Amino acid sequence: MTSTKEPDMAFRNRFAAIAVILLTTTLFAISAFAATDGAAAARYVVAQCGWHVGQDASWFDSSDDKYGRSSYCQTPESADPFEGVHLINQVKGSAGAIGGTKFSSWRWQAPAGTGIVNVHGQRWQYLREGFQHRLGGVAQNGGFSPFLELDTSDGTKRDFWQGFEPYAQAFETRLVCYRTSDKNCPVNGTVLTGVRSLTISIDDPVKPVATISGGLTGEGWLRGSQSLTFANRDTGAGLRFAQTAIDGSVRGSTEMSCAKTMISGQWRGTKMQPCPPSVTGSHTVDTRTIADGPHSLHHCAFDFAGSSGCTVSRTIRVDNNPPAAPKALVVEGSDAWRRTNAFNLTWTNPDQGVASPIAASLLRLSGPEGFNAGPAGKPGAGRIDGIQLPGPGEFRARVWLLDQAGNSDEAHSAEVTLRLDDVPPTGYFADPPEEDPGLIEVPVADRFSGVASGSIAWRPASGETWQPIQTDLIHAEQKLRARFPDDLPRGNWVLRAVIGDRAGNMTATDRRANGSLMTVRTPLLDETSISAGLNSRLRDRRGSMEVGFGRRAHLTGRLTGVESGGVGGAELTVSEVPFPGSRGSETSRKVVTDSRGYFELWLAPGTSRRVSVKFAGNRRLQESSSGVLELRVRGKLTFKARPRRLKTGQKVFFRGRVLAPGGWHPVRGNLVQIQYFEESARRWRPVALTRTDRHGRYRSSYRFRYITGLARIRLRALLVPSSRFPYSGAASKPVRIRVRG
Repeated sequence: MTSTKEPDMAFRNRFAAIAVILLTTTLFAISAFAATDGAAAARYVVAQCGWHVGQDASWFDSSDDKYGRSSYCQTPESADPFEGVHLINQVKGSAGAIGGTKFSSWRWQAPAGTGIVNVHGQRWQYLREGFQHRLGGVAQNGGFSPFLELDTSDGTKRDFWQGFEPYAQAFETRLVCYRTSDKNCPVNGTVLTGVRSLTISIDDPVKPVATISGGLTGEGWLRGSQSLTFANRDTGAGLRFAQTAIDGSVRGSTEMSCAKTMISGQWRGTKMQPCPPSVTGSHTVDTRTIADGPHSLHHCAFDFAGSSGCTVSRTIRVDNNPPAAPKALVVEGSDAWRRTNAFNLTWTNPDQGVASPIAASLLRLSGPEGFNAGPAGKPGAGRIDGIQLPGPGEFRARVWLLDQAGNSDEAHSAEVTLRLDDVPPTGYFADPPEEDPGLIEVPVADRFSGVASGSIAWRPASGETWQPIQTDLIHAEQKLRARFPDDLPRGNWVLRAVIGDRAGNMTATDRRANGSLMTVRTPLLDETSISAGLNSRLRDRRGSMEVGFGRRAHLTGRLTGVESGGVGGAELTVSEVPFPGSRGSETSRKVVTDSRGYFELWLAPGTSRRVSVKFAGNRRLQESSSGVLELRVRGKLTFKARPRRLKTGQKVFFRGRVLAPGGWHPVRGNLVQIQYFEESARRWRPVALTRTDRHGRYRSSYRFRYITGLARIRLRALLVPSSRFPYSGAASKPVRIRVRG
C-alpha cells in the first residue's frame, strides 16, 4: 500500500476540481489502454456522491448504536451537482462516550474478480480528543490499511487521491475512537467525518464469456432473416454490449441497461458493478443484405471496463438468390404429338458459383380449360421422367430449380410443350346427294392432333376382300372424298373408311352418323311404308280410338324399306286435322325415327281429330304415308239437381253445362238427355230431353206425380253426340235425390 501526502490547499473552485479529475481519468484511461494492449486488466471508473449521482456504499457501526450516518448525494438536475452533497459518519449526541477501537464506516466493495486501483475525492472532519478520520483500503485478506489518519478538525473540503498496489478489495472512510479498548472517547461536541465527489478506479482482469445458438449458427445454407441467441456472462464490471459481426462488420448490437452517467464526456459507473453479470438476448440478421457464399460469424460480449470475450469464428453459408432457369430444356424424343402418356424432360443446370448446389426441380403443368397443376417437386436435377398428363391435349410444362438453401423462383423457369393424343379420330359416312349417288363423303374429325390420312374401300355385303377406292383428304372441309365405282353390277355393297391422326391413332368405320351400316344398293330407290297407330298406354296400335276428356294419346309406328328394313334417322311429318266445330286448324309436327325405324309421339289433349304420318322420301328412299287415324275425345258436362229432397207432386229442376275447350258449341246447341237409373232393370231410362244454349248451358225440370212412400232416385245428364261438335258423347256424374209420397 502506498500513501500519498495530503495537499495543503483545498480546491475551492469546483470546476478546477472537475478539470483535475478529468485529467486524472484521462491519464488512467491511457494507462488502461496500454495495459490492455499488453494483456493487462481493463479498467473502469465509478463516480459517487456528486455529479447528481447517488452512492453504492454500505454503512457499518461497531458500537452499540452510538454512531449515526447522513447521506445526501443527488441534487436536483437543475441544482449545483455538489451543493450540500455528503456522506457522513457522526457520533450521536446522546452517546456520551465511545469505547476504544469502536468505529463506523462507509464501505465501497469492488465486485468479485476486480480490484480498486485508486480513489480520488474530497474529505473533511470535525473531531474531538481520541477520534480520528481514517481513509484506507481493504486488502484481499480483509485487513483495513488506512492511507490517511486525521485527528484534527478541518471543515474545508480537501482533495485526496490514493493508489493501491496490490489492488484493494474495498475502500472505506471511518470515524474511529483510536484509543485502546479499555478506554473511552468522551463526546462533548460535534464529531463527524465526511466525504464526497468520489472517483473510484477499478481494474477488471476477467474477460466476459460469450455463447451463441440459433438458426444463424446452423451448418446448413441460410436464407432470409435468421436469429442468433446469445447467453453471455461476466465476472466484474458486468456486461454492457453484445455484438454480432459477419466478416468483421457488426450486424447486430445490444446495449444493456447499466448504472452510468456521462461526466466530462466519459461514461462512469454509478454503482460498483454498473452492469448485469449475465444477459440473454437475440440478434436477427437479414442475410439478404449479405452476398451469397461462405462468411465468417462471431459474437462478442463487452463489459463496462471495455474487455471483450468473443466466440470462436465460425463459417456460415448464405444463399438468398434463386437459381437461374434451366438451360436447353427439351422433351426427350421431340415435342411432336404422341399417343403414349409418358414424357421425359432433360436440361442442363446453370452454374451456381459460390451459391448452394441445386437440390431439386419444380414442375408446373398448365393446359386446356384453365387446367393448372403443381408445382410438384422432384429431388435431383437435370431430368424429370415419367410425366403423365391428365388427359389428351396440348399442355405447357414449366420447370424451375430449387437450391439447397430453399430458394426458388418460378419467374426463372423454362417451358416446353407436351402434346398427347390417345383418342382415335372419328368419322362417319354421309348419305350421297340425290343428284350424285356415286359420291362418297366421310366427314372426319380429330379433337387434338388433327386428321393426317384416310382411305375408303368397298366389298360385297356378303363378304370377300376389301377393294380400295382412290381417296382424297380435303383438309379445308375435314372430310374424305371418293367416288363409288359405276361399273359394279346390281347388288348390295358395304363401305369402310380408315382414318389416321398425327399421333398415329387409327379408326375404321362402316357406319353412318345414325349408327346404321353404310350399305349401297346400286342404284335404285328403296320402297318405304309407314305403319302407325294410336294407343293410350303403350298398348297395341289401333287405327282409331277414343280417349277421355283432357287426356293425351300415344302415336307409335315404324318406317321400313323393302330392302333397307327399319329406316333410322328419318324425319317424319305428323299432321293433325281437327273435327268440325273445333276452333283450331290443321297442325303438323316432326318426329325422327330411331336406329331401327321406330318412332313415337305423344299427342296433346284437345278436341277430336284425324291424324296422319308422312315420309317425304330422300335420295335413297321413296316417300310414303300412313292411313288416316281417327282420335275421338269424350265430352264432359256438369249436372246439378235442386232440390235434393221433395214430395210427390213437386218439381225437381236440372241445370248444367257442356264443356268445350278448343271447340265451338253448335248454333242450335247440343242435345242433353236427363236419365234416371231403374234399379229393377239395372238400366238408365230417359226422363227429359233438352238442348244447350250457345254457351253450352242447359236447364230442365220434372214433376214427380206417382211416388208413394220414400224413393231414392239416381239421376244423370247424357251428352248426345253431334257431327257439329268436336267431342264424343259423355255422361255426367250421377246425382241422388229423395222423393217422399
